[in-house]
Amino acid sequence: MSKRRIQTRSSQTAAYICFSRGCATREKDPRFRGPDTLAEILFPPMARLMLNATPLRKALMRTMFPPGIHEYVLARTKVMDAAFVDALEARFAQIVLLGAGFDTRALRFADRNQGTKVFELDVATTQQAMRKVLRDKKIPLPADCIFVPIDFERQDIFAVLSEAGYRPGQRSLFLWEGVTMYLSAQAVDNTLEFIHHHAAPGSRVAFDYIYASVLRRENRYFGEQEIFDTIANTGEGWTFGLEEGEIESFLVKRGFDLIAHYTPPQLEKRYLTAEDGRLHGRVNGTHCIVLASVNGGSGEKNND
Repeated sequence: MSKRRIQTRSSQTAAYICFSRGCATREKDPRFRGPDTLAEILFPPMARLMLNATPLRKALMRTMFPPGIHEYVLARTKVMDAAFVDALEARFAQIVLLGAGFDTRALRFADRNQGTKVFELDVATTQQAMRKVLRDKKIPLPADCIFVPIDFERQDIFAVLSEAGYRPGQRSLFLWEGVTMYLSAQAVDNTLEFIHHHAAPGSRVAFDYIYASVLRRENRYFGEQEIFDTIANTGEGWTFGLEEGEIESFLVKRGFDLIAHYTPPQLEKRYLTAEDGRLHGRVNGTHCIVLASVNGGSGEKNND
């Protein structure tokens, strides 16, 4: 069986998402401005020039991003940032980024970290690309940030993490951003089983997923056709989804309590709606975001 493209070069989708996060920092309205002020350091020189040329940037965004994806990435970044900061402030022992891509949180929030170990897991090609940029720009990684190369479909997460210094039975946060839809159902189950069995009660996981109907090409949601075609063309096609309305039962069966579940309309209301009710932009309708805790943990359920 031939290797997936992501195994032989850095992830194209990770690069697109990084560019989207950088573009979001140029929004004029602070309510709708992206928080990832370090994303642009990972851009190639030409992309950085485009970032500061407003007409060119907006034209490129219309070309690159299917409808509602840039808005979704903006909202997702804020949700995941909040989960990351909450874990730091609660003095979680560990934060594990499952499929980190070109994540900058360990850098952006280094001044808030008071001893939490941050493990960034991803395929070696993507990590090598990011580390090269940081080396070239002479940006040191924080001492508590550990890069861990892994093939999620073939390697055991616990074995790989343990070798890197992960300690079981500690209160931990797992950020699983933009990953589940690229995995098999078995790989998703294996990951959740690892978290449930090896993290302390009260540990949390934040992840996003797509609706299963998207895989069946039912075209129910805003921007669905365009995003499906775009992803398929990268060679990193989607393989996993959940039926609409089944997330809570899915989690309970695997030993988790649902804390928060954000659908596209809820993301629009929370992150893209002005005080006067004006909608800044629509969110692509294919994705939802979840925050859950390992059974026995704390966390007030939030369906807002």
